Amino acid sequence: MSHPTFGSRPGRRTVLRAGASLASASALAALAACGRPVAAGDPNSIKVVIAQYTDGTQPHWRKLVAKFEAKHPGKRVKLQIIDWGNLQTQINTMVQTGQLPDIANLNLFADYADADLLHPAEDVLAPEVYADFMPAFAGNASYRGTQYALPFLATVNGMYYNKAILREAGFDGPPETRDQFLDAVDRIKALPGKYVPYGLALGIESGHYEFGTWARANGGGWTENGKWAIDSARNVETLGFLQDLGKRGYTQPNPGQTNRPDGTWPLFAQGKAAMVYGAFGARAFLDLIEKGEVDYGLAVHPVSHGAEPVAHGIQDYLMAFKKSGNRELIRDFLSFFYRPENYVPYLKTEGLLPTTQSAVDVLKDDRRVGRYVGMTGRARFDPTTRPVWAELLGVMGNDLGKAVSQNSAPEKVLREFQSIAVSGD
Repeated sequence: MSHPTFGSRPGRRTVLRAGASLASASALAALAACGRPVAAGDPNSIKVVIAQYTDGTQPHWRKLVAKFEAKHPGKRVKLQIIDWGNLQTQINTMVQTGQLPDIANLNLFADYADADLLHPAEDVLAPEVYADFMPAFAGNASYRGTQYALPFLATVNGMYYNKAILREAGFDGPPETRDQFLDAVDRIKALPGKYVPYGLALGIESGHYEFGTWARANGGGWTENGKWAIDSARNVETLGFLQDLGKRGYTQPNPGQTNRPDGTWPLFAQGKAAMVYGAFGARAFLDLIEKGEVDYGLAVHPVSHGAEPVAHGIQDYLMAFKKSGNRELIRDFLSFFYRPENYVPYLKTEGLLPTTQSAVDVLKDDRRVGRYVGMTGRARFDPTTRPVWAELLGVMGNDLGKAVSQNSAPEKVLREFQSIAVSGD
C-alpha cells in the first residue's frame, strides 16, 4: 500500500495542500457571506465522500453502508469514493456549486470551518463518541476553540533504526538524547561498512515533517502558546544542527535535495543507513524494509534541552457540512461507523492507526500495529488547523532544503517562513 497522507503518493501533501485550498478561498468566503444554510438536506438520505486509500477502501465502505442501511430501514447513504489526486478539487466544486456532501473525508478542514460551512463535531456525534477521541487528535481537529473535524485515520511517525548497525557501533538501543545521537553517528561513520549514520530528507516531498520532528525534539516547534514561533532560537539551532550533520558527513550527500521515497527509505531498506525518519502506514516504506529483511526498531527522535519525547502525528479528518435537516442521520451514521466493531476492521483494511480510545484498547496488543498504537499518546501535530498552513507548505517545500546548503543562513530562511505565517493569520 502507498498511503497518500502517510506515504508517498506524489503531490498529496506538497501540491494538493499547497494549492487547492488557497484556490478556493475566495469562493468559500463568498459562500459564507450568503448566510446559512447553503443547501437543503434530506432527513432520509446523506451523501458521504471518502478518499481512496487502498484497493480495499471501496469494497469495505460498500459493505459498511449496506450494513448501516439494513439496520436503518428507509435511510439511504449515497457513497462516493474519490482518488486523492482529485479529492479536494471535487469537494471544492461541490461547495462552490452549493451541492454540498453531508460527510466528507479530507486532510484539511479549517478553510471550511472559517467559512461557516461545517457543523460543530459535538452537534453530529453521540456524546460517548465525541468523548472517545484521544485528546491530542481532538485538539488538532479544532478551529478557534471549537472542534469541527472528526479525527478519522492516523499515523505516528518516528525514527527507525537498524539494530544490527547500532550493535556493531556498540549500542544496545537507539539514542535517547542529542549527545547520545552525536556519539552514535560518529561511531557509525567510523565503521568499515561505509554506512550513512542518519538519512536526512529535507527535500520538497515532505521536508517539513523531518524538520518539525527535530524541532520538537529540541524544545521548539511551529508555534508557542498559540503564536507562530518558526524563527525561534530553538528552531534556528535545530536547523543549524541539521546543516552541521550534512557538513560533517553524518548524512547522505545533498540532504536538502533528498526525498524519503526515492532517497532515505531505499538507503535504510538496503541496510546502508543506520537511522532514518520513517512513516508507519506508508507501504512504500514498510514494503521496502520488509523486503530487505532489515532488523529494525522504532523510537522517538533523540531530545535535547530537556524536551519531552514526542512523535510526529498525522491525521485525516471527516467533516459534516451544514445542510438543513441532515444532523440526525449524520449522527446515526457516524455513531455507527465509530463503534469499535466497525471502526477497527476499517483501520485494518487501510493499515492505519485509530483516533479513538476504544479502538486503541482493542488494537494495543495487535501483533502488527500494537507497538505503533502505544506511541499515539505522544503524538504532536503540524498546525493544520491554521488556514495559512497550506500556503506555508508550498513555500517550505521549495526553500527548506536550501537552508542546509553549505553557505546558507538558517535564521534567514526561518524568518521568511515566520513572516508568511504571521501575515496569513
